[in-house]
Amino acid sequence: MVSASSLLLPSSVRDLASCVSDGAVRVACTSPASTLTVSSSSSTTSSPPPATLSVAISYRATPQAPSSPPLLLRLTWSHSRHGPPTLSFAGPTASSPAVLLRRRRGTYCLPSSTSTHIPPLALFWDLTAARYGPASSSSPEPASGFYVVAVASAEVVLAVGDLAAEFIKAKFEGQIPWARSILPVSRTDRVVAAAPRPGAAVHTARVRFGEGAPEHEVAVGCCRAGAGRPGEEELWVSVDGKRAVHARRLRWNFRGNQTVFVDGAPVDVLWDLHGWWFQDPPGCAVVMLRARSALESRLWLEEEASAPGFALLVQALRTPP
Repeated sequence: MVSASSLLLPSSVRDLASCVSDGAVRVACTSPASTLTVSSSSSTTSSPPPATLSVAISYRATPQAPSSPPLLLRLTWSHSRHGPPTLSFAGPTASSPAVLLRRRRGTYCLPSSTSTHIPPLALFWDLTAARYGPASSSSPEPASGFYVVAVASAEVVLAVGDLAAEFIKAKFEGQIPWARSILPVSRTDRVVAAAPRPGAAVHTARVRFGEGAPEHEVAVGCCRAGAGRPGEEELWVSVDGKRAVHARRLRWNFRGNQTVFVDGAPVDVLWDLHGWWFQDPPGCAVVMLRARSALESRLWLEEEASAPGFALLVQALRTPP
């Protein structure tokens, strides 16, 4: 049975895991000393970063009361053709529909559900002073000057943004408790990148692979090899500038996976480029990094999602949808 938490991830992640479970690829575990190294011979000419269409981040909030079910909340930041980036909210369950928050500042209330024992939820947000990263990053996710706060059962169950703590203190006079834990469980970046050419298309994201873990910069890149190897495409994944995964001959190795170590813990890296190469019109390329809770656990599959680790999913399209 698939747990509700696994539904926080897009269907492409579950399809990718299904491909792995069918034995289409092998697992290659590497030692911590050999995974995060840089090969100077494989450097490439940099190109402008891909355009980021949307960033969706899912959170799991565990209320203080042991009898209360966890809340599954998702924020989706998207570019708009007619103004600043937009924000959508989905929750408090994995099956809850997304609601577009049309105003830059406001409140929104979701009623309770007796069938799922979900309490009413109040959402507060303010993006009027939101500041975004440099134009080169193209991300619709604000970097500072904003807050998104959710409250359920008189507890803070979501607090995002550098102004969130200040808002909570002013709004509730510091008298409201926080949920037992509020953890990000997945991040999905949808980007537009041209077909690999001489040079490299690189997408970066800053993530934490565990509670209390340090933040890391993850880069996913794809390019064609240099002179002497025309048409040989390459895919790589780096963590904090150190090469972790390097795959070549992608028209043959269009699906694969490898296990690397970040902060001493295993992280599974999976890629599926079949749609990118062989669908007409072209589909998307999918690269996923998913943390495992223990070294002896298997490569993540759907039925093991009851205690999921953090997952970063990058979906690359050749043209905007």
